[in-house]
Amino acid sequence: MKKEKSLFLIFSLILVGLFILCGYSLIQCFVYGSNEGEVGGHVLEIIYLFFHLIMVAIVFYLSFRAFKIKVSLANLLMLDEKGQRIKKPLIISGILTGVFFFIGIYSTLHLIGLKTPPLDVFPLGLTHDLMNAGYFFGSIALVLFIYPFIHEKEVISQAD
Repeated sequence: MKKEKSLFLIFSLILVGLFILCGYSLIQCFVYGSNEGEVGGHVLEIIYLFFHLIMVAIVFYLSFRAFKIKVSLANLLMLDEKGQRIKKPLIISGILTGVFFFIGIYSTLHLIGLKTPPLDVFPLGLTHDLMNAGYFFGSIALVLFIYPFIHEKEVISQAD
């Protein structure tokens, strides 16, 4: 149980960092939206980032609850009724981890100034959205990928 608790504690700390990153992106969208001169230049990006903050807070609550009480959602998604790993969700979570982290890293490279071809056409707010979504969903998929490997079966003792 200690490995599971440490996984969800680390995940909770990562979610705090992602919450701060999303707040930074939200501030950047407000700043760049007001500098461009057009009112409401990044409205959709800002609305998404507000919803993204709420999503991060909900997942933080679930992660902290899994740390303090018991894991419930990851058991349903990744393990069968006998406590054995299910291959299909394991493969899907592994692929999604790679895809979402690639999107997050690629968007981060664009934000620090590298020329990335498809993102050069889109507004900067969309790049912030893609970066936050990539890291957020990538970290969720990574936790779901790691969880079946560190899960320990509960031993139920019977009263004599």
